[in-house]
Amino acid sequence: MSSTEARELELVGKVEMRIALAQDDKLESMLKTYLPPLLLKLGSEHVAVRNKVISTCQHIKIRLAGNQGIVLPVAALLKQYKANPESTMIRHFDLMFIQQSVGKLSSKEQMDLLPTILHGLANDAAKPTCATIFNLFLRLLPKLRIPLRGSKEDNELRQQLGLNDHIEDAKFVAAWISKLVLLTVIKSNVAGITCPGLTVQEYEFLTLNGKQETWDPTSEEGLNLTQTKIGTLAFLASGAFTDDERFLAALFASGDTNSRISGIGDDMLKRSSISVEDAEIVGNLLKVYSTLRPSLQTRLLMLLSKSAVSTTFTGQIVTIVQQAIQPDDNTNLPAKGLETIKFRNALFNYMNWVSRVGSTSDLAKVAPPLVGFLRNYIEDQGWPIPHDRSQDAASLRALAYETMGALAKTTPSIALHEDLSLVKWLFRSLTEEGSSETMFVSIEGALSSLLNIFAVPLNANMKRELRLLLLKYMTLQQGDGIVRSARFSTVRWANRCLDYDDVVGRWINILALGGGADERSDVVEEGKKGLDPYWYQLLNSSTTAPTECPLPDWSNMVKVFFTGESMIENSTTANSMKSGMEVDGISVFGNFAGLKVNAFAPAITYCRRILLLAAIKQSDIPFLIDADWERQLDVLFRSDKKSRKVMKAFIKTLDEEALQIYLTAALEGLLRKEGNGLEGCGKCLVELASLVPSSTIGYFTERSSELLPSIKSNNTETREIASRAFGIFASHPASNPESVGKLIKFLVEDIKPWSSAVGAESNKVHGSILALGYLLSRASYYDRLDDIDSTAIQNAIKLFLEIALATTSASTKEAIFNAIGQISAAGVLSISRMSDASTKWSSLIDILTTEAKKGNEKAILSLGRLSLVFDNESETGPLASLLTNLYGLYELKQAEVHFAVGEALSCVAACWESDVLLLGLDVDCKYRGKQKRPGTLEQLLSKLLQDCKTTKPSLKKASGIWLFCLIQYGGHLKECQSRLRECQAAFMGLLSARDELVQETASRGLSLVYEQGDQDLRERLVKDLVASFTGTSAQLKVDEETELFEPGALPTGEGKSVTSYKDIITLANEVGDQSLVYKFMSLAANAATWSTRAAFGRFGLSNILSESEIDPKLYPKLYRYRFDPNPNVQRSMNDIWNALVKDSSATISLHFDAILADLLTSILGKEWRTREASCAAIADLVQGREFEKYEKHLHDIWAVAFKVLDDIKGSVRKAALSLSMVLTGILVRQVEAGNSSKTAQSMLKEVMPFLLSGQGMDSSAKEVRVFATITVLKLVKSGGKSLLPFIPKLVEDLIGLLSTLEGEGVDYLYLRAAHYNLTEEKIDSVRTTAVSQSPIMEAIERCLDILDEGTMNEVVPGLENAMKTSIGMPSKIGCSGILVSLATRHSFVFRPHADLFLKLLEKAVLDRNNAVSAGYARSAGYLARLASDDSLLRLSDFSKTLYFDAEDESRRQISADIVYSVANFATDRFNAFAATFLPFVFFAKHDFDEHVKERFEKTWNENVGGSRAVLLYSKEINHLAISCLESPRWTIKHTAALTIADVVTSSGSEISTVNATAIWPALEKALALKTFDGKEVVLKAFVKFANAGKSFWEQESGVAVQMKKIAIREAKRNNDAYRPYSFASLGEYAELRTDIDMFDEVCKVITPMLEDAISEDKMDTSDDKDKDNKVGKMEDLLITNGLTALFQSANMKHTSPLPLKHLSLLLEICTKILASTKVSASSRNAYYERCKTLFGGLRKQTHSQGSSRYELALDFFTLLDIPSGSGTETMRTKKGEAAEMIVQALVGGVFGMSREGRDDLKERIKELVTEGRNLERSPSVRAALDKALKALNE
Repeated sequence: MSSTEARELELVGKVEMRIALAQDDKLESMLKTYLPPLLLKLGSEHVAVRNKVISTCQHIKIRLAGNQGIVLPVAALLKQYKANPESTMIRHFDLMFIQQSVGKLSSKEQMDLLPTILHGLANDAAKPTCATIFNLFLRLLPKLRIPLRGSKEDNELRQQLGLNDHIEDAKFVAAWISKLVLLTVIKSNVAGITCPGLTVQEYEFLTLNGKQETWDPTSEEGLNLTQTKIGTLAFLASGAFTDDERFLAALFASGDTNSRISGIGDDMLKRSSISVEDAEIVGNLLKVYSTLRPSLQTRLLMLLSKSAVSTTFTGQIVTIVQQAIQPDDNTNLPAKGLETIKFRNALFNYMNWVSRVGSTSDLAKVAPPLVGFLRNYIEDQGWPIPHDRSQDAASLRALAYETMGALAKTTPSIALHEDLSLVKWLFRSLTEEGSSETMFVSIEGALSSLLNIFAVPLNANMKRELRLLLLKYMTLQQGDGIVRSARFSTVRWANRCLDYDDVVGRWINILALGGGADERSDVVEEGKKGLDPYWYQLLNSSTTAPTECPLPDWSNMVKVFFTGESMIENSTTANSMKSGMEVDGISVFGNFAGLKVNAFAPAITYCRRILLLAAIKQSDIPFLIDADWERQLDVLFRSDKKSRKVMKAFIKTLDEEALQIYLTAALEGLLRKEGNGLEGCGKCLVELASLVPSSTIGYFTERSSELLPSIKSNNTETREIASRAFGIFASHPASNPESVGKLIKFLVEDIKPWSSAVGAESNKVHGSILALGYLLSRASYYDRLDDIDSTAIQNAIKLFLEIALATTSASTKEAIFNAIGQISAAGVLSISRMSDASTKWSSLIDILTTEAKKGNEKAILSLGRLSLVFDNESETGPLASLLTNLYGLYELKQAEVHFAVGEALSCVAACWESDVLLLGLDVDCKYRGKQKRPGTLEQLLSKLLQDCKTTKPSLKKASGIWLFCLIQYGGHLKECQSRLRECQAAFMGLLSARDELVQETASRGLSLVYEQGDQDLRERLVKDLVASFTGTSAQLKVDEETELFEPGALPTGEGKSVTSYKDIITLANEVGDQSLVYKFMSLAANAATWSTRAAFGRFGLSNILSESEIDPKLYPKLYRYRFDPNPNVQRSMNDIWNALVKDSSATISLHFDAILADLLTSILGKEWRTREASCAAIADLVQGREFEKYEKHLHDIWAVAFKVLDDIKGSVRKAALSLSMVLTGILVRQVEAGNSSKTAQSMLKEVMPFLLSGQGMDSSAKEVRVFATITVLKLVKSGGKSLLPFIPKLVEDLIGLLSTLEGEGVDYLYLRAAHYNLTEEKIDSVRTTAVSQSPIMEAIERCLDILDEGTMNEVVPGLENAMKTSIGMPSKIGCSGILVSLATRHSFVFRPHADLFLKLLEKAVLDRNNAVSAGYARSAGYLARLASDDSLLRLSDFSKTLYFDAEDESRRQISADIVYSVANFATDRFNAFAATFLPFVFFAKHDFDEHVKERFEKTWNENVGGSRAVLLYSKEINHLAISCLESPRWTIKHTAALTIADVVTSSGSEISTVNATAIWPALEKALALKTFDGKEVVLKAFVKFANAGKSFWEQESGVAVQMKKIAIREAKRNNDAYRPYSFASLGEYAELRTDIDMFDEVCKVITPMLEDAISEDKMDTSDDKDKDNKVGKMEDLLITNGLTALFQSANMKHTSPLPLKHLSLLLEICTKILASTKVSASSRNAYYERCKTLFGGLRKQTHSQGSSRYELALDFFTLLDIPSGSGTETMRTKKGEAAEMIVQALVGGVFGMSREGRDDLKERIKELVTEGRNLERSPSVRAALDKALKALNE
């Protein structure tokens, strides 16, 4: 043995000896000294030493088992444990002894161990003792006092625990806490088990290798799992850990099923600054995902749905989805029901997130498998009809469809297969899905998502497959499993995935338009878009350049639409789907069977549009396909010779067969419906027939007779169109002249009954006249009149003229005027033929003129064409007459009619050189009619130019329009060319006309002049236009007849109105105010200016202005006028702006300051139009501009906006509101952009002071005030730290607004509260709720959320001022709410100011309104948390003063509310000052006001642990009560008395002498008070005191004497309500005073009162029945308690003198009382019970009376009235029991022992008992009587 080993053994042995010899009381100190070094020897290298130490430890364990109170040096052992990480043996024994004593340490000692335990914990992770030491940490953690979040202590906790220097330990503890949150204890002893979220090793670590008792709270060292989780999470949420460390635990906790745990987790997550864009964090989350339980998986998926970086973990994403949809096992699936729904929702939403955020490369990896999983998920549920049709299942299914679409669109390869499997699957789902009615929305959404994938062009095979698919679903009918149509999606796919020139796509569009009345509107709308090349470009703008839109091959399209030609090559399937049948015939309706016939007319119209469009596009005519292209195309067709020429040329290049097919189809459409036709077919037929070559028309001549039914149709439009077609076809050279003659005769025969025709016959005449006119005129154009029978022609003309002169039918007139015009223009009608018909030309002109003067445009046009019949240009001939009549039409009011007059004049002057006639030529021929009349044309021009200068408004207007028409249709003639300058001047003059149509005509006239003028003219025109526009004043030249105002615009009140200058002069003279002239002229000039400006920019002025240099002063004016309230002005100005400004943005930027300055001036102008326009202009100007541009003007912009917000005109106010909303939107967006935004800071600096000023929220105008408030609320919502400088002012102002914005009817509601079944309390409650839920209050809360210490210092004065000066209840309620918020959520910055506001509350709580007072009292409770001790003591004193000095209950109620709030909301502080608060609380809980009493009772009960707690504060309570008994206020006195009574009652069954000595003075004073409601409680306490404090008054004889006096004194009190209770107390007191005999005193007090109560002579002085009833009850109680007291005073326990002495008097009184009729059953019961008690007690005593008093026994017994059997069973039972006791007392010698008379008495009593028993039926009563008989028989 080495010397070292021997020495160590020796040392160990000595220690062992010391320990073994130590006495038990010395053992603890011995172990504290020697145990740590002894255990250290376990690290010795010598085995013998280690064994010796182990044996010593075994001895110590035995000693400790017998001495459980010994506490070992745990701290030293723990340090030794930490210091020896490599010695397993030392650590094991250290830990063993630590666990043995750690529970015996004080809380502070245990808490001090925590840092030591935590330090180095991470280094022990792999060691076996780590689990034990972590468990030890969990056991000690509850001892740690976790400071309030955000407090200074909280911020220092990490440093205090040393975790700043031990970061790895902090991470280790946080990690294991997160695993602890996941722990679920499994009750099984099987090895290797675990719970979801944990590995086997982790589960064993937390359960100490699976020990069940570890988490069994009933075992000695077991922990409560839920409480431990809550405690550890609270520790984790403290400042001891960082956000990084607590993140996982917070996440896991948030998904816990226990709301207490999840609440902490949610709170930590909300406060966490962790970014889910950290790849490491996301990676860790994905790693643990599969181990988590489903609820946590749901939570994690929701979190990942906010992380873009999570989408890069492609493998994990696929695994997550696969395990969720196709799991390998079912062990960790969510429970069916709500959990599954939440999980699937989160999963699908995450997949959607991935599809939206993921990169292309990542999506290429995850999208294909995910789409497959989703498809399998849907099919596994049952597809297309699901097995589960519940609403929840349907919503998930819908989400799956949407998610599938979202994923598939990200990776085109998923859907771009030649077989289109996914697309087909979705289309089938759409038509057959049977889960819910709304499912189609999701499927359509999925299909829409795929559209961009199939962008044109597609490869041939895929396009062919797609065409077939779309054709199938476009023609699919419901039934046989098809539950809904897929037409919308089909049309949409056709529009997006097929080229515009694809006939299949257009056919699908045609079918969409022909769906019928049941078709969905969106299908029709989509069909229209597909047929419109402009919309097609917009829909496919991402794939097709705007200019690229190849049109369908017209010939092929026509053949496909209207013949059996295959739609898709080599596909009979497609053709059968197209027609619905195999079409071999040539019927144009073959493809439109059944309901498809509705698509026929759209097909015809579409083919016509495409034909004309194709012709224009192949020409050099500039034509832009825009939103208005169809109208432009129609205009070109109708009014442009060049365009018509181009169209004719193009048509000649087309396949003639296709033309014939189309015209045939159009003709068939016209003939449909028995000649009434399909809409648009006839129009298309006539228009194209006017363009096609003559050879093509020849094909239809034989079919002209088929049009006769349509000519006779009852539809006017059909008749007109059919007549034109008839004229084109029937007159063609290919037709037989004889057949033409026959047709003429046939029509003449149909016309002949014109004079008598009505109804359908009249329509027939109308159509026949039209047809005959067109037939004759077209025959003339074809130069075929010579081939036709002249007689037939003459007969027709004669008939026409006859009808024209004589008819009165409006329809016939219309037809005949049209026919005469046609034959006149075509040269069929001549002077000679008129003569042959015996008709004078003058008669015809007169009849036409008469109708023309009525505004009949047909008659006017007919007059113009009739002029071609006449040759001479003399001043007196028919031509002159005709012209004079046309000139005379200037008085017609309808401006539109004058365009017809202009056309007529053009025909008169230019004849067949006028475009009017040339454009009306609708046959392919070379007709040359009468040429122009130069003299007439010159004359006409001169007259019109002269009349345009006239002051006569009607002539001026008409002349302008006529001049325009003349230039439009004859401007190319040299006569017109030579006078263009004069025309320009005339149109310039017309620009100031007030008639809008004249303005537009003049504007367009200028354009026409400009187009045909030379360069010099163009320059002059532009100069004059700009000068007129930018002029500062409007010049108005007038004479007496100048019409300044429209008739009726300025009525005089006498049925007349001011119109001309002469009228103004007259009115001014009548009124005597010559200034009216100037006022009206100014008004008229202004109107002229507006009208002039409105006329600009129309019909080509852009071409004029765009070529000129613009004065910069024009831009501000023009910019404003673009927003004029008048839409016509707006439109004009926009046209000019677009013409002048090539780069709008650059121009505005260049002239920005000038424009804005002009607008800021104009917005406050006199004209409402100017103000309104300026509002809209500023709103448009500032949007999207850099803030720096208008920063210097921002304050002015807001100021003017708010000024006009209170404008007198409603439309201006509306515009100002829009401007304000725009400004608000800009400001809010800037603020939302980020707190660091300089722009936001600058804006707020400019705007916030303004909004908070008298021009904003404090404005007198309600509209301004409301909008400013709304703006501020929006800013607060999104402002963040940017608002910090404005918070002080903002909070104060918002508080005031709470009252300002409250409804105005509140005061009225208070006045009428009773009428509406309301109370003030209810109204106050509603108002309080409204304030708490107000958006203003929410805004205030947001302001408070961003406070810092500096800003808090600035907020305090404003809040203080608001509390002091606020008048309205809502503002005061708001102040109280703000204080609560500051105290709870912002305690760190508010703490220094808590004392100030607590002091302010002393005045605030005294508000007259109860709700306000209660609110401030509640605030005081919260402020008490932060207040200093002195301030809290002050509040306590204030509450007491308020209570004790209160004049009424309201002040006491306030005091109650304050104390209750402090106790409830600052419990810790309340308990700390319990000695101050609780005595007062105990006192006040006896208050007589219900509210006060309830509040104080709650406070007492919630803060005191039992009734005996009163004794803790009895001294203080007594002192307080005694002092209050001296109070001048009776309420306080009475409360003090009740308080003393409660002290006595709560003192238990025995009161010590010390306590009794303290209590008695107070109780004596309380009893001395006069009687009051409730004093009986004090009296009961007095009796209780006498009983429980017997030792006290036995020692103090003076007290005993005084107590007797008090008992008698109280019984003598002259208070009827109090007296019964005083009798009861007197009796109880007399009964417990066994040391004295009080019967005589009691008898003297009570007997007179009883006699008075039963007296029959007592006077009844009340008429109140309720009062009488109450008095009766009190008298009954008086008798009952009086009898009882008498019996109690005959004290059986008092031996000298014997009670028998008083029985005679007692009997006498009882006899007298019971004989009274006023004695109730309760009083009799009292007599029976007291007899039983009295004689039952007497019989138990030893008696030795010398004389016998048997007569007393008989008399007492007789009073029981046993034989009568009267009373209830209970009463009879009591009688029986009393009888038994009297008999027992008799037998026992109470009434004497003498035998004389004894037997007789017993017999007499026996008789009475027997008699009563025989009559008794109740077993219990008979049993009692049997006992009495038995006693008598003994």
